[in-house]
Amino acid sequence: MAGLRFSIRWQISLCSLLLFAIPFLGWSYWQDVRDTVLSAQSRIQEGEARVIATTLLATQTNIRELLAADDDGEVQKYALSAPLIKQPIQLDGLFNDWPAVAELKESVSATDPFKTSYRLWLANPDGYNETAMALRLAQSEQHLYVAIRVRDHQRVYRDETHLRLDLNDHIQLTYMDADSRLQRIIIPAENEGPLASYFTDAQWQFGRDLLRPDSAQPVPSHKTGLQGFWRKTDEGYALEFRIPLDQLDTRPSRVHFTLVDVDDQPERGPTAMIGSLPASLADQLNPVTIHARELQRVIDQLKNTYARLWILDRLGREWAYAERDRLQESPYSDTASTQSPALPSDSACIRKALAGQIEPVSYVRDSAGELKGLLVCYPIQEGKDTLGVVVIEESAAHVLAEEEQRMRDIALKIGATISLLMLVLFTYALILARRIARLSQETARSIDHHGRIETSRIHSNHGFPDEIGDLSRSISTLLEKQQAYIQFLERVPQTLRHEISNPLNKLRTSVENLLDEHPALSGNRYLQKIDKGIDQISALTQQLTEAANLENAIQEEPLTRLNLLEFIEGYVATLGPPVECQSWDSRPALILGDAHRLEQLFDKLLDNANSFCSENGKVLIKVERSQRTIRILIENDGPLLPAEHSDELFAPMVSTRSSGDSVHLGLGLHIAKLICEHHRARLHGQNRRDGTGVVFSVEFELV
Repeated sequence: MAGLRFSIRWQISLCSLLLFAIPFLGWSYWQDVRDTVLSAQSRIQEGEARVIATTLLATQTNIRELLAADDDGEVQKYALSAPLIKQPIQLDGLFNDWPAVAELKESVSATDPFKTSYRLWLANPDGYNETAMALRLAQSEQHLYVAIRVRDHQRVYRDETHLRLDLNDHIQLTYMDADSRLQRIIIPAENEGPLASYFTDAQWQFGRDLLRPDSAQPVPSHKTGLQGFWRKTDEGYALEFRIPLDQLDTRPSRVHFTLVDVDDQPERGPTAMIGSLPASLADQLNPVTIHARELQRVIDQLKNTYARLWILDRLGREWAYAERDRLQESPYSDTASTQSPALPSDSACIRKALAGQIEPVSYVRDSAGELKGLLVCYPIQEGKDTLGVVVIEESAAHVLAEEEQRMRDIALKIGATISLLMLVLFTYALILARRIARLSQETARSIDHHGRIETSRIHSNHGFPDEIGDLSRSISTLLEKQQAYIQFLERVPQTLRHEISNPLNKLRTSVENLLDEHPALSGNRYLQKIDKGIDQISALTQQLTEAANLENAIQEEPLTRLNLLEFIEGYVATLGPPVECQSWDSRPALILGDAHRLEQLFDKLLDNANSFCSENGKVLIKVERSQRTIRILIENDGPLLPAEHSDELFAPMVSTRSSGDSVHLGLGLHIAKLICEHHRARLHGQNRRDGTGVVFSVEFELV
């Protein structure tokens, strides 16, 4: 498109941008690698789950007992979960160090912290009773931790002088011990501090020593093995204690908690009893999901192999759990917490595995659809019976970490290479553009605004052995040839004048001799035309020679200070009609000039004005001056300047005269323009505003 410029620098820069397609191709390649790695990991993970399930069946002969699940569906509704924790909980009656557990029925809520309160007995069933209990459990490798929050606005403490343990607020704990015997422990409300607990009997009144079948010595009633803290709260009080797992039956564990509220008259009995089971199941125990330590020891050896590993029974309860140290983000929890995360037991993967179906790896995604991990569920089957499920979760970030690092290294290397290549290309583009610009500038300076060649040798890029160097040398050769041709043309007028002068002189001498021999022919009109033609040819050769010599001679002529107005006054003193002068300010106007050339300048301008002046018209000379310039105006009545030829007005060999006997080659105004430029003056021609003639002005700078 004409006028649209698209530099080489931008062309190379645009081409360099195409290199950015490489990272996009690399991203596509990374997606393929990513899919391949995840596919391979899914097959490995599925195979490893199968191996673990098979190994458990082969090495754990009591696998059925380890994964025993109670089929009592009614009691199972009220099962208590004891999630695994990594660090022990400080027993101080404060629950801020308990891990947050999602979707647990016994969790404490800020709005309603008493979600597991079941009324077993009320002294006044129809009246209002504020008593309530909230319960939480957690499990470490050696202990079962219990947190109980009680709402009781009237606390009744035990009188240390009384042997009775039930005449005050207290907690009743019932559980199956490791020997499958039912044990009862009462925890009375005493002063704030380490809590006291006692073995008791079914009457829940006095402490009873514990008789063990394998020991001759009874266990004192106060040595229950419980360690904890009792703390008063604004709502009532809070207990925090732990039970050694060695005391519990873990196949499965069963416990029951009862809150006994005693108010104004303890002798009359309790005001209310709140249990961890409804009244209809008050004779039952809450199932507790306790990790099977035998299974836990097995999978602890694999904890650094997987992100997370669970062993579930056939009811979907967790019996063993392990996770990799310094666990990265998991799709099931926001951060690596101090407990085993809540596993979605109702997920399709686990449901199908519990049904005995072997499904491929499930891809776990977050809410934004991003892949977070791989989950495989493999059933533990003995014959046709499904005893449990092995669940393996692996973080996608962990699987892809090594490949991502490799791809990151490759990307960094490719990025560095592309950056270096773009820098090299851009630097090369700058150098190339600079070379071309210098060649263009030097070529432009080799010819002046008149078209004259000032230098015929281009030095820019002349010695470079490439295409730009060839172009520079070609331009130099072209300029040398053009300069030689121009010099030939400049010599033509002088040569032509010399060659024409000899025959013209012979012709003029012959005419003169003819008139001398035949005086009667002096009035012959043909001889007069011949004489006039000789004069015209002489004038033509004189004008050609003058224009050719002026351009060379004028460059060497020095300029001196002179009074332009004094020169003009002397110049116009010899002029007659039709030239007229308008009066002007006669103060000195000093310029740098040459009187001979100025006279030649005004001769050309007045000759042009006289030639175009209308019949009975006049040529008017005016002077206008300012603080720094002075302008000479020469006006004439006559035809206007053609607007279409305004650019060619001062060009050589251009004339707008179409009649007259004088010889016109169109060099007068061209010579005037050259003289003005030599004097650093501005020559301008235009029509009068009223359209009655033409004005030529010459503006000089004052010194």
